[in-house]
Amino acid sequence: MLSNRLVIGLDYGTTYTGVAFCETSDTGVIGKDILVVKDWPCRHTKIGTKEKVPSEIALKDPEQWGSLIAPNVQRHMWTKLLLEHSKTGEVDKIIQELSLENNGCLSTKPVDIIAQYLAHVKAHLIKNLDIQYTKGLWTTLPITLVVTVPAVWSDAAKNTTLQAIRNAGFNSTELPQLKRTILTTEPEAAAMYTIQSVRGGVQDEQFAIGDGFIVCDMGGGTVDLISYRVSDLAPTTLEEATVGSGDQCGGSFVERGFLKWLERRLGTADFVLIVGERSEDLPRTSLSTKLNRMVQDFILEAKSCFSGIETNFLRLPVPLSSVEDDEKRGIQDGEIKITADDMKEMFEFPLRRTYELLLEQIREARRAHNVELKSVFMVGGFSESPYMYEKIKAFAEAEGLQAIRPAHAWSAIVRGAAVKGLEGDGRAPIKNRKCRRSYGTDYDTQFIPGVHKEADSYFSRHEQAKRALHQMEWLLEKGQDLAANAEFHGDHEFYQRFKQGGSRVRSLKLFATDFDKAPRRSKDRGVYHVATLNIDFNVVPQSAFRLCVSPDGSTSYYRLDFKVEISVQSSLEFSLLVNGVRYGAVTADYA
Repeated sequence: MLSNRLVIGLDYGTTYTGVAFCETSDTGVIGKDILVVKDWPCRHTKIGTKEKVPSEIALKDPEQWGSLIAPNVQRHMWTKLLLEHSKTGEVDKIIQELSLENNGCLSTKPVDIIAQYLAHVKAHLIKNLDIQYTKGLWTTLPITLVVTVPAVWSDAAKNTTLQAIRNAGFNSTELPQLKRTILTTEPEAAAMYTIQSVRGGVQDEQFAIGDGFIVCDMGGGTVDLISYRVSDLAPTTLEEATVGSGDQCGGSFVERGFLKWLERRLGTADFVLIVGERSEDLPRTSLSTKLNRMVQDFILEAKSCFSGIETNFLRLPVPLSSVEDDEKRGIQDGEIKITADDMKEMFEFPLRRTYELLLEQIREARRAHNVELKSVFMVGGFSESPYMYEKIKAFAEAEGLQAIRPAHAWSAIVRGAAVKGLEGDGRAPIKNRKCRRSYGTDYDTQFIPGVHKEADSYFSRHEQAKRALHQMEWLLEKGQDLAANAEFHGDHEFYQRFKQGGSRVRSLKLFATDFDKAPRRSKDRGVYHVATLNIDFNVVPQSAFRLCVSPDGSTSYYRLDFKVEISVQSSLEFSLLVNGVRYGAVTADYA
């Protein structure tokens, strides 16, 4: 059991960021109050205290961040998705906009932009801790930091996220009390919060082993999903039933739909009069003061409370606020009319794509046969939309599932991160996870005609034989169950030759594929380089090395037989095994 400590949950999201914390003296006390930071600095008079703060920092003045940025000031936004190699959709458009301001390239690396932003988040968190516990108390407590990442995040993106977190000041230098940093996926955090929220209640009593549910995390930028199966009861323990999925189809796409609608309704000439350009050309990273005010009014007065039947009226900015009434365009007394059908059109894209993602999860879970899906848990800010909730609920019920939106849906993930940190080892409520992709290494072997490609062949003078390069040995397979409490999940035996007196540091490439069926060669389509594993054999005793002589007797060398183990929790971990002894001598440089 761990001693008194402070648990901090950090949910750095695509559009919003949340922070929660909890002090505990007993890892079994899950019901202790989890406090969510709500007093974020804000310049908007219409937006009060919130559980999250915009994940934005001004482009020219990094002291302006979150809700402190003026609407017409260009800002870095959606920076989280810049950590992934695949930058498509809205992310690509944002990069293009910011690049135009900086001679065709981003002036700062994404990891540094994020670190600048998170440094502000950290400073504000410390203010809250000083108020809640007084500085003299909380600075004496060991800290466990739990950071959430998307379920579909690549290993390189996870590693860069941790780098940004450390650079922001969440490190042992600036926070000497920081003892552990744990990564967890956003749906897993949501699942842990959901399980905690239903424990002891009617819904908890209805759980049976084999029951399953989908966690649908509906954020501002993305929607992420994963399915879980109840594996044990008393206490409820889960295992992943499917591989996670997601896409860029969150709540902010409703605003993009609103702008397109507004141009059609007003006409391009009048739209450009108040905005300056067409809706398709509007920047993502800054809006004019007039348009930003109208978008904020739309969010607060129309989008957030729309259930499917309401008609809303929005005040038009000058000079359109003084035009004569126009029944055809829905303009009356300086306001424009938005019908229920208009609103449904704006919600169409994110709703349709969420349906598709849900259906994929349902079909995949049902193919597993060992899980009976019962419900869909909706979390994230977009799930608090009455319209989205009712539509997803109807969709779920048509598939025989119950839709549940737990209390505090917007902050469910950051609350779940704190719950995870309260557990003794950070992993207990999740029994098994699904491997997101296949991982392996390439090797060369004896060439076999008809099996290996001639293009892969070479003649080894050392072996005096023809051999084949680029052959894959898959250590883990996509969809494979990964026990949360296992020391490792996959390994492979290798041998290495060392010259007498030569270097004993070697590198090994780790490859992956997202294909359901892993290819046989590292050169095949779909196989990509994940990381270079650097192995320091200097830690291995000399007695483990075997002196050998080449077949022609011309040279002598040392040979070492060893294993490399891979463990997959929320991030990859590696170890070196020689003669049954495990060494922490493997580091990874991600591609």
